[in-house]
Amino acid sequence: MSIEPIGFIVLLLGLLSMVNGARFAITTLCLSTLFGAAAALQLPALGGSSIQPSHLLVLFLVVAALLRPAQTQATLASMAYPGPGFWFAAYILFSVASSFFLPRIFAGATLVYSSARDATGMMSTVAAPLSPGSSNLSQSVYLLGDLACFAVVSGLARLGYARFIALQLIVASIACFTLALIDIGTFLTDQSYLLDVIRNANYTMHTAETISGFKRIVGPFPEASTYGAVALAYFSFTLMLWLERVQSRLAGLATLFIGPTIILCTSTTAYIAGIFVVCMFVLFCLKRLISGPATTPHVTLLVITLFLIPCGIVALSLVPDAWDSIAGLVNTTLSDKLQSQSGEERTAWNTLALIAFVDTATFGAGLGTVRASSFIAALLSNVGLTGTLLFAAFLYSLVRASGRHMSGDRQMRTIGNAAIMASIAQVASAAISGSGTDLGLLFSTTAGLAAGCLATNTSPRRATRSLANRTPLETSTSLMRAPMFSIR
Repeated sequence: MSIEPIGFIVLLLGLLSMVNGARFAITTLCLSTLFGAAAALQLPALGGSSIQPSHLLVLFLVVAALLRPAQTQATLASMAYPGPGFWFAAYILFSVASSFFLPRIFAGATLVYSSARDATGMMSTVAAPLSPGSSNLSQSVYLLGDLACFAVVSGLARLGYARFIALQLIVASIACFTLALIDIGTFLTDQSYLLDVIRNANYTMHTAETISGFKRIVGPFPEASTYGAVALAYFSFTLMLWLERVQSRLAGLATLFIGPTIILCTSTTAYIAGIFVVCMFVLFCLKRLISGPATTPHVTLLVITLFLIPCGIVALSLVPDAWDSIAGLVNTTLSDKLQSQSGEERTAWNTLALIAFVDTATFGAGLGTVRASSFIAALLSNVGLTGTLLFAAFLYSLVRASGRHMSGDRQMRTIGNAAIMASIAQVASAAISGSGTDLGLLFSTTAGLAAGCLATNTSPRRATRSLANRTPLETSTSLMRAPMFSIR
């Protein structure tokens, strides 16, 4: 194991998180999820695996929660039956168990594209017989980290930190936009090496690619599709807050910033998933317009999506040069994608993944064994029908919580709904191009925030009063202060 320069900074931030408590830990975690191409630790013994800063910080977040009894209780309560946390825990624990048993039970039963990386960080491009590998362990560790992140964030939301967590996600979305600008600026000035400090992970980097004259925006991630998926999640979160007038000014500004970068990132994943997300928001606004109460932001979004955007497309068609550039981009990223080499490779991955699902009698080959190009195919081929149903139960429980939580604090309900929209956006993106079953820590953060906001009817002020009645050992004075500022 070797510690990268950025790893020392992460370790320092982790220690400060343990000392300063939940708010500092959440702030560093939300910002660290942006550095998807960075490695804090390198593990050559595990096939050249790279530990990202966010995954390392999760350890300190968990320790910080365990040191405070009230936070520990809330963390454990977030996984109680029949809430979303119970089903998420069941899905992850089953997946971890499958990573040990299934690759050995079905060894040699079928051909797969392995998820394991070699010492150079490259994945095999040749199908091989199913067998255990280092990725079974690494993927299990990642999923357990996801569960820990979900539980702690959900517990903190129950204790009154939901508004603070929402604010940090808004700040992270603005930081995502800023890093995208830096990516474009360093590319145009031929100074891309300046970002090498946050692009040191053992992945294949696609940071200097162009399509039809457009620079593919990758920001702090290894490729455009990853940036597009993350940006779309932030866009969904901030747009819902703006529509419901919760932290409306900052959320609206973040939405205005991050939206154009999704269009300019030239990611097929972001385009297709973005269409799905926009349709959800249009239906949401139409429902508000019909059944009420509709506000100015709801009407504004409907006007933009149903009138201004179609008019803008018609206007562009009257400018041949601009229309040809846009048409070339659309053809390359959408129409011609399946015929490209990348499209053919991804189709082959999904085909063998589904064959593996059938050859293993629907049990799956085990977590981390099979590489696919769709989250759905990855679920079926790795954790089988049982794991897929457990994840579906978790997603259903999360969405259903929104429908049941109709009373109580309006801001908590809005934050929870915004987090659900962000989570659905990430699932939609992964369903198009996700190579594995790990949706990442940003998904765990938004899903945990949604579960914490919507799975309880306890208001933040009531939770704060209950904490005030605890002993000093339980509340840990400054480390257990719930955020008391108001978001309007």
